Amino acid sequence: MQTNAAIAYAGKADAAAGPRWSLRREVPAWLLSWVLHLGVFVALALLIRTSPRQPPGEPGRGGGIVLVQQSQGKVEYFSEPAEQQSSSSQAAALQTPVNPLPGPRERPVDPTGAFPTAADLVASGATTGDLFPNAGDLLQGSRPSGLPDGQTQTSVFGAQGTGTKFIYVFDRSGSMEGYQGRPLAAAKAELIASLQNLDSVHQFQIIFYNDEPSPLNPFGGQPRMMFGSERDKRLAVDFVKGVVANGSTRHLEALKMALRLKPDVIFFLTDADEPRMTYSELEQIRRMNGAGGCSIHAIEFGSGPYQGDDNFLVKLARQNGGQHVYVDVNSLPLPR
Repeated sequence: MQTNAAIAYAGKADAAAGPRWSLRREVPAWLLSWVLHLGVFVALALLIRTSPRQPPGEPGRGGGIVLVQQSQGKVEYFSEPAEQQSSSSQAAALQTPVNPLPGPRERPVDPTGAFPTAADLVASGATTGDLFPNAGDLLQGSRPSGLPDGQTQTSVFGAQGTGTKFIYVFDRSGSMEGYQGRPLAAAKAELIASLQNLDSVHQFQIIFYNDEPSPLNPFGGQPRMMFGSERDKRLAVDFVKGVVANGSTRHLEALKMALRLKPDVIFFLTDADEPRMTYSELEQIRRMNGAGGCSIHAIEFGSGPYQGDDNFLVKLARQNGGQHVYVDVNSLPLPR
């Protein structure tokens, strides 16, 4: 009886324990739902915290190419259409930018001082029309072919000079008014014609002399080289037309003044057989000119056929790499 009772009690105990064990292993549905919803909320909270915040006032910018335009402190973004983004990316991969714009930390080039100021132009008496050639300057006085860039050729009574800087040293002593004024009138006409071969990039100076040199100096101060611009040529023509013949002759100072301006060519014209330049004076000019200096062409006005004299004008030209030209004043036209 005890055994059966014990067995019956044990069976009841096992039957009672069975359901309690089953309850511990099963999770209620409401708890599972609560845990799942909590996980979703936590995941959303973490996602929102880690997402970059968009600045107020700016539209959303997705991936791809974005063009930025900034003006007056306002920044605007322009996204390319999807079909253009791939083509733009391919083009950017194939092309390397040339001369990129400077970055915000790079200092831009400062052009101050690269161009003359208004005060500089006024002080020099020049205008923008003189500094930059116009169409007329470019068309007139074309440079002969075969010359180095910037150089030109011009001549006086057949003596031809090549370079960029030319000086005309012409005698205006009283004897130049002889032969019914032919020598001075012909010299003036030849000089003006020679100037027309110069462009605005070339330079010149005119020195008429008798007892002392009288340079072209419309702006005062120290004589300087003029340019072959239309304005400077007009000033030169007015100066030449106003020259009159008088006084005696001193060659040396006029030639020294010309050499101080460092020209490429000097056209030296005189009718003076007397006074002659001495050996010492010729040496002064040769030393002052130096080796490889300018060419000095000597144009001699004389009466009658050339006799082949080896006078100071022939020596001056020979010692300074120039030509000697003889002109019979009897063959010159009468002035109009």
